[in-house]
Amino acid sequence: MASSIVYSLCGMCNTRCPVEIHCENGVPRWICGNSHSASGAALCPRGAASLALYADDERPQGPLIRAGERGAGLWRSVSWDEALDYVAERLKTIMATYGPRSVLWSERPGPFSDMSKALMRGLGSPNYCTHDDACAHNVNQASYSLTGHGRGKWIYDFKNCRHIVVQGRNFLESLKVGELNQVLDALDKGCRLTCVDVRPTVTGLKAQQNLCIRPGTDLALNLAVLHVLIEEKLYDAAYVERYVQDFEALADFVRPYSPQWAESRCDIPADVIAELARSLAAAAPQVIWHGGWMSTRYPQSFMVCRTAYLIDALLGAFGSKGGLLLAAGPKDAGRKGLRSFTSLYAAPGEKRADGVGWTEPAFAPGASLLHKAFRAVESGDPYPVKAYFTLKHDPLSAMPDPERQKAQLAGLELMVSLTFSWSDTAWFSDVVLPMPSFVERGSLLQVKSGSKPAFIMRSPAA
Repeated sequence: MASSIVYSLCGMCNTRCPVEIHCENGVPRWICGNSHSASGAALCPRGAASLALYADDERPQGPLIRAGERGAGLWRSVSWDEALDYVAERLKTIMATYGPRSVLWSERPGPFSDMSKALMRGLGSPNYCTHDDACAHNVNQASYSLTGHGRGKWIYDFKNCRHIVVQGRNFLESLKVGELNQVLDALDKGCRLTCVDVRPTVTGLKAQQNLCIRPGTDLALNLAVLHVLIEEKLYDAAYVERYVQDFEALADFVRPYSPQWAESRCDIPADVIAELARSLAAAAPQVIWHGGWMSTRYPQSFMVCRTAYLIDALLGAFGSKGGLLLAAGPKDAGRKGLRSFTSLYAAPGEKRADGVGWTEPAFAPGASLLHKAFRAVESGDPYPVKAYFTLKHDPLSAMPDPERQKAQLAGLELMVSLTFSWSDTAWFSDVVLPMPSFVERGSLLQVKSGSKPAFIMRSPAA
């Protein structure tokens, strides 16, 4: 019996942990974390289930074209040639009638999104969106607004941190096993962990301090911590002088928001809030107030993320060991990067249907406002959007009120789902193009920025 090991990247979530797939006679039999990986060889249950997905005969097995009403579940199986010709002809007709900007694409992005972006540029449409509406949109924009970089450019150096504050994020039950291991290593070395959440979580149980906050009042807590840091002069004055613009405006703004003011709103005692600020200052700059996760779904969440990053900034955590490190790329290692396929095409001159870059000036270009793109599909304002492609993305499950979204998408003339599993969005589409699971899927070489930049590649094992 011939045995082999294929080294690849997990595709069961966006973390993309390095894995090794053990095969017998070319058939995958076992998957585990890559034993050579610097981030650890662990794999979460979702990654471990990937071989079950690979063997699942109920996932889409071939191209399907809708044979009845949208969402009715009536399909006809077709060949790949027929499916691709059908999509291409419909797409050409739509673009000839409404222009290239009438095409919308959304996906769960990652290191292998270059092809999708290049396709949209090649077609001439600016309407490339991601799943961030239902995930990290506000934390990403908060980072842009303060640092000029998205959240992905900052690496949390948990392993060397002395005090971690996690707000609405459940580290120890998440899928990011490498991150979890770093937090546990830090705790073993004496790092203090403070958990701010409305829920009882494993992270809260492991934390030295678990602050059960009143729902929707996180901003009050953050403003009060900023108040204490500034009023008691606990911030890093030299760092602030060098790197923080408009500090006096910030000081004036937070002056009314004392711990006593916050206590009446968030149910955290004033002396506890003050002590939290002082303990952070004592551990600075090796501190991380996590910028947030899933911070998208309530009105103040952008400012909650922004104030979290402001606390990091006042304590000198940006760019400091044990704080937030700027991810390095090939140029930082004295090497050339890879030329992207996206760079082969000029950026479309058209305005985005979701308003990013013109009606939404507070958000960085390239951000995802998929819910506003759906409004454009429904209303035709600012222009008609008639074709919609989703890649490994299920907005009908990920965003609130799916029936409303179905009504918004009813006017589409073409809806295509590229997926390796059934979903509400695939079921509502006109065409389903099945993707192989990541166990069967290879990729082109890509750059992964980080504390140590690297090239990464996914290799098929079946």
